[in-house]
Amino acid sequence: MARLMGIPRPTRIVRALPLLRKHSTGPSEPDEGGRSVHRNDWVRSGPATAVRATLQRGLMTPLMKSQVRIHVHNVEALDRLGTAAVLVANHSSHLDAPVILEALGARRRRRVAIAAAADYFFDVWWRAAPSGLVIGTYPLERRGGRGPNPSSQLLADGWSLVIFAEGGRSYTGEMRPFKKGAAYLALDAGVPVVPIALRGTFEAMPPKKNWPVKGRPDIHVTFGEPLHGREGERAGDFTTRIEEAVAKLLANS
Repeated sequence: MARLMGIPRPTRIVRALPLLRKHSTGPSEPDEGGRSVHRNDWVRSGPATAVRATLQRGLMTPLMKSQVRIHVHNVEALDRLGTAAVLVANHSSHLDAPVILEALGARRRRRVAIAAAADYFFDVWWRAAPSGLVIGTYPLERRGGRGPNPSSQLLADGWSLVIFAEGGRSYTGEMRPFKKGAAYLALDAGVPVVPIALRGTFEAMPPKKNWPVKGRPDIHVTFGEPLHGREGERAGDFTTRIEEAVAKLLANS
């Protein structure tokens, strides 16, 4: 847990547990570039979900509260959905995922999965297993498009997804253009998109930093009203609406 916001290399203790290494992830499979991707479907089993809830309540929440001040706005919008959703946020820090989970609260985050880059978080078992168990990550290829994929299956199973539509962290703090993947998923699954604005995570822990700055900086998490795909709407047009909604929330947060 020493680097919840940037998973560390394995410690001597972990390296001394061969059984954990052997069974820590599901089967690995090559991605489009031929690299090994360690699947972690097991982290969404009933027992693992219960363990994650305990870890988040007993470890993640106290840690986050000790390092930053999180101010949450309009999270109640999620309670009116009655369905799984794609939660789309701007992305500029490794703090972003745990901050969103904290903002959601224990009840809302129980069936939420965090999309994480398959080529970074799932290239080795010791990133795939702990990130999945503690914050519920799953591998996402950094490409858009339709067709069967883990994201679609999770939505079909009733899991909401957190997707950082820029495709990676902003290294300036300014929001970058959104990719179409989140819009494709929402349109295919017939679920709404909830825009989320994260203000202050870049200042609290910018890229290349492994721990938040001192002084418990303020972070604001603002949830927008759900966006629904329109009849016949293309993913590109829906993406533009999503990006504009996040940008508006940022400007007003």
